[in-house]
Amino acid sequence: MPLTQQQLNTLDQYCVDNPAGVPFLGAFASPNLGIPANECACWRWTTAGLSGAVGVINDPAQAFTAIALNTPFNQGSIWENDNYAPTYVQQNNATYNQYVNNNYALLNGVTYDTWFADVTNTIVEATCRMGGLTPGAGPQTNGERYYVYMHYDRVTNGEINPPNYTHWWIGIDLGNNRVVNIEMFPGSTQVTFRFNNAYAAADNAIVEVTDLTQNHMAILNAILP
Repeated sequence: MPLTQQQLNTLDQYCVDNPAGVPFLGAFASPNLGIPANECACWRWTTAGLSGAVGVINDPAQAFTAIALNTPFNQGSIWENDNYAPTYVQQNNATYNQYVNNNYALLNGVTYDTWFADVTNTIVEATCRMGGLTPGAGPQTNGERYYVYMHYDRVTNGEINPPNYTHWWIGIDLGNNRVVNIEMFPGSTQVTFRFNNAYAAADNAIVEVTDLTQNHMAILNAILP
């Protein structure tokens, strides 16, 4: 479901009023939605609108951990029951170990960075689909474009990291170089809007989606007129 023209106009005006991208607006989702703060994970908001059908047991961190350490998925999770995910992470765990054992040198003509980007994008797309989003490109109903962002840490304390994530958010391109990023953080029911500003400008996996889910809209309709 896309945002209405009126909602897009409201967000656009915030962007016009904040061209430097410094200020942001925090608004609380209606308490009538009954969403506990401890279930407001960034990835769950971004990809599923905090849908009850996509609980915290489905955290995509488990896919990255499985690729790095060959650990099992959470029992009963969407990942465990997916037809493709178990084989995908096993294959890429083997690939990851080859990179590590060869000091991240070129592997079958593919650089580590290229492989890293492919894995992160694949996991983001899979998480979007699990949450009810449809990856796809192009302007939507009122000309806006929707994106899912996943930030990762490429290096920690000088050590190269396996594929991972540290934060997720929704980006809406309104056109005319005006962008709104909408995010949530664990432990809070506050929805944060950043205008012409983002959590991070680099080290992001970015997947365009066709629109938002009914669950996203239930929350945004409680905030935006």
